[in-house]
Amino acid sequence: MKKLTAEFIAKSTAGDLIQGPPAEEILGVSIDSRTIQKGEVFFAIRGERFDGHDFINEAIEKGARALVVDRPVEVTRDIALIKVEDTTKALQDLARAYRLLFRNLKVIAITGSAGKTTTKDIIAALLEKKYRTRKTRGNLNNFFGLPLTLLAFDGEEEVAVLEMGMSQLGEISLLAEIAKPEIAVITNVGKTHLESLLSVENVAKGKGELITSLPAEGVAILNYDNDYVRNMGSLFPGRKIYYGLKGEADLYADNIVTFQNRMEFDIHYENEVERIKLDRTGLHNVYNALAAIAVARLLGITWQEIREGLMNVDYSSLRWDVQVQNGITIINDAYNANPLSMEASISAAKDMKGKRLVLALGAMLELGEEEESAHLQLGEYVSGQGVALLITVGEIARLIAKGAREKGMPEDQIVECENNQVASEILSKYLQEGDVLLVKGSRGLKMEEIVRALL
Repeated sequence: MKKLTAEFIAKSTAGDLIQGPPAEEILGVSIDSRTIQKGEVFFAIRGERFDGHDFINEAIEKGARALVVDRPVEVTRDIALIKVEDTTKALQDLARAYRLLFRNLKVIAITGSAGKTTTKDIIAALLEKKYRTRKTRGNLNNFFGLPLTLLAFDGEEEVAVLEMGMSQLGEISLLAEIAKPEIAVITNVGKTHLESLLSVENVAKGKGELITSLPAEGVAILNYDNDYVRNMGSLFPGRKIYYGLKGEADLYADNIVTFQNRMEFDIHYENEVERIKLDRTGLHNVYNALAAIAVARLLGITWQEIREGLMNVDYSSLRWDVQVQNGITIINDAYNANPLSMEASISAAKDMKGKRLVLALGAMLELGEEEESAHLQLGEYVSGQGVALLITVGEIARLIAKGAREKGMPEDQIVECENNQVASEILSKYLQEGDVLLVKGSRGLKMEEIVRALL
């Protein structure tokens, strides 16, 4: 982080510096008293089940050099105290002001219903071949995570690769207004966050806010094969690059060959054809790579640099983590799940051509009125994938089992489990050398517990 002062924070957040020296040097920003470092400013954020103001003393004891609050507090130490209207908005305002200090920083923003974290990771790996690059850590992609990501920059970065998530309309617009991207990537639109957004059309509307936030000279990189994303092209009069598996796209892949744990395919772009290797399976990962390559070529990365970068991607955890234990291939894809990503992951696991394909699936949360139909449809899909054993975890996921059963999957190939522990015990007895196991479910289910139990 560039060195900031209490005065800069107060001005950026329209706050009042109630006490402490204006020139007090701030070394970082924190919203968590458990991890705050000496010399940082502590923003007392309010959440549904917590209030950061209750942890101010802990932050001070750990060396906080300044506090940002939105209600009166008593502070006995002589440290900077800044009073604002709303601490969450103040964090965003500070990030917005801080972003403006980096006038030469090029920002690439990625959003989509699935694949955005992996696409972000691949983009960063390719751009690092030429630029000093910083990316969103993990999936810190919301109105807390994105500001904290920006506020950790030190000014040496040339390119920022930022993931943007949403669960409400207007959130992407806010994040884009803070980050000011010049390049926007939209991976796809599907059934996600329907509990709050109510329809896929609203999901598309929310994701499309990233396109409408671009400057006139910006570039939109869009998935041609997803109808919702392709139609977003009409929202932006500037340059657009479409990618996909269809020849109508500007950048497309064909001649795809899948091996045990990797793929090869041809990429066609601007009258060039290049053979590419990817150390992951699944068509969804071809799409992720295509989006990343579109960004890379736009920014002058050579094909050789692209090939090298694709083999050295630092992927975020719990997203297609593949480990082999006693000859059993275990795929930990347990970070999250929605109908789009579930089918993509099952298809990719099937492509790994194990002796038997075993699925441990949990619920897809936040689907609202689509919850029952989406799980039943997933079960129907599973029934046609040659699965040796389907294990469902939790009450909602029983609907997956029901859908598979109603579509003709044999009863002795379906097991419904109450929790991760029961699923782990069954799997430990069932799995054999040569099997491929996919573990996937929504974040709240913590299905990585199954993987840990098996390793």
